Amino acid sequence: MANRDHSISNARVTADEHSVESLAEVFRCFICMEKLRDAHLCPHCSKLCCYTCIRRWLTEQRSQCPHCRASLHLHELVNCRWVEEVTQQLDTLQATGLTNPRFDESRDRCSVHREKLSVYCWTCGRCICHQCALWGGTHSGHTFKPLEEVYEQHVTQISGEVGQLKRRLMELVSLVQEVERNVECVRAAKDERVREIRNAVELMIARLDSQLKAKLLTLMGQKNSLTLESEQLEALLQEIEHQLHTCTRSELIVKSSELSRMIHQVRKKPMTSFVTAPVPADFHSEIVPGYDSATFVMQNFTQLQLKADPVYSAPLHVNGLCWRLKVYPDGNGVVRGNYLSVFLELSAGLPETSKYEYRVEMIHQGSRDTSKNIVREFASDFEIGECWGYNRFFRLDLLATEGYLNTDLDTLILRFQVRPPTFYQRCRDQQWYISQLVTVQNQYATQINDLKERLAIEISRNTVTATRGAGVTTPSHQPQTQEGVDNDSNEIIHSTDALTENFYSSPRGSRSIESVLNGITQSEITTPNGLRRQHCQGDNLSLTLPQSINVCSPKSDVSIDQNSPVVSNPSNKSQNENSLLFVQTLRQHLSSSSSSESGEISEHDIYLEDCENEELNLGLMDENFNDENDVDESMTDDPKPVKIMKIEESFHS
Repeated sequence: MANRDHSISNARVTADEHSVESLAEVFRCFICMEKLRDAHLCPHCSKLCCYTCIRRWLTEQRSQCPHCRASLHLHELVNCRWVEEVTQQLDTLQATGLTNPRFDESRDRCSVHREKLSVYCWTCGRCICHQCALWGGTHSGHTFKPLEEVYEQHVTQISGEVGQLKRRLMELVSLVQEVERNVECVRAAKDERVREIRNAVELMIARLDSQLKAKLLTLMGQKNSLTLESEQLEALLQEIEHQLHTCTRSELIVKSSELSRMIHQVRKKPMTSFVTAPVPADFHSEIVPGYDSATFVMQNFTQLQLKADPVYSAPLHVNGLCWRLKVYPDGNGVVRGNYLSVFLELSAGLPETSKYEYRVEMIHQGSRDTSKNIVREFASDFEIGECWGYNRFFRLDLLATEGYLNTDLDTLILRFQVRPPTFYQRCRDQQWYISQLVTVQNQYATQINDLKERLAIEISRNTVTATRGAGVTTPSHQPQTQEGVDNDSNEIIHSTDALTENFYSSPRGSRSIESVLNGITQSEITTPNGLRRQHCQGDNLSLTLPQSINVCSPKSDVSIDQNSPVVSNPSNKSQNENSLLFVQTLRQHLSSSSSSESGEISEHDIYLEDCENEELNLGLMDENFNDENDVDESMTDDPKPVKIMKIEESFHS
């Protein structure tokens, strides 16, 4: 009877458990399969779902119900506020432990004795009943603990780990929300830029309309003036015709003088007064910059056709970029002898690939009608040393007959134009060019400072060498005491220190040799043969040495004449050589200083020379490798960008 009641109770528990689980499944979101939050239902299939889930589905996926596939929008969803109360009750039922496995006594019993599991064998790590622990014999001598205590320990441990997982989940959810907010910020920023661009474009269009209105007002004024004059002339003609047909002969003779006066009055006004300057039909673009162009005149074109080598135009320098036209007068590759091949080459510029728009125009020399010029234009991605152009630009046999080749002068004129597609890219090119110029400027400034330091060191070293040689030398014809020699040495050292100090004390950190020499006024300089008291006045410095040496510069004159007797003592030969070395070094520094002052080279010229050197290197490379990109086209079809690489003149059209 007890077993029957127990089985009935177990059946009820199982039934209740299934009921609660079934209810929980009903009140579960069919999108995220989690507990409902802010429940809404579809009006077509009545399935419940979270509002956040269905909103994300409808905005990011498609506007239809994910369950019944019916068309669905956010405003059609039905808000189910009562679902929250039901889910709270289900949570309460689940919290009471109705579905908790530990109250299912049928599963928590010993398989041998059918007794309740109440002991935990610590040694074996198993849950057993009290009979197994006391009388089973298998667990004799083992360590036991109450099952509830071990259970609580495990529950506490797992609950802690579950708490860590929940915190991890919350962090992930917060990260997902942060990413979603970032997505919204990015989209909002993009929409803001779009609004700014639209506003800017609208303002540009308004300014263009204003320019058009001003031009049209000018033209309408000119038209009205001409129309008024035409109407007056037509009225006069009608009046004269009327008089000719209605007047008698006598009346016409009387009125003829008046009619002639009226005609003369009209004709007196010159026609040049009605001729006005045409209004230019150009409108300045605030988005796309204008073209930078250059003209390439090929002299002796017939002679150039006899050679297979390409002909290069003069470089076009724009914001640090170097462009040039590469022309094959007799064609290139498979079209040799049939077509003129024209390419545009970027010989120097930014290291990364950039897109540029270009136009190549062949001038019609038979007339001044610009509509007869052959124009090819396209936009391509250029790298340094890369060519883009047209392998079949124009048929060679039609150049002269169509009027593009001047047979008298044997010249062909090509004009090429290039520009970045936006002002933003032009500013980027200019920024790069400025940085290149600043780098070159810093390099040359560093070199100048190094040369100044070396110059100062050389001057100081040579001066000290000369003064030391003078301090130990005493001429035989001018006796001098030791005290006089010491005084002279002190004066010489003092002069040398003043020279070095003046050289380094310049406001810009350097001074010319002339200014340094000018600062040594009224100071004594002693030569190796012992001569003293030679003063430096103004820009003239006179030194007396055994040999006559003249050192000249644009701003200073250093003369060394042969006024003193030569000392014939052989021991003074080294001192004389040191003196001569000093003067020669001084002359070299003065000449280098004068050359640097007279010939100033701008950093822009230096940069252009570097570009030309780089072009020369590229030209040498073109002798062995020919790498062009052909935008080939027929004479009537639109150009199509076809990038074709070729080596050793094997160009695939």
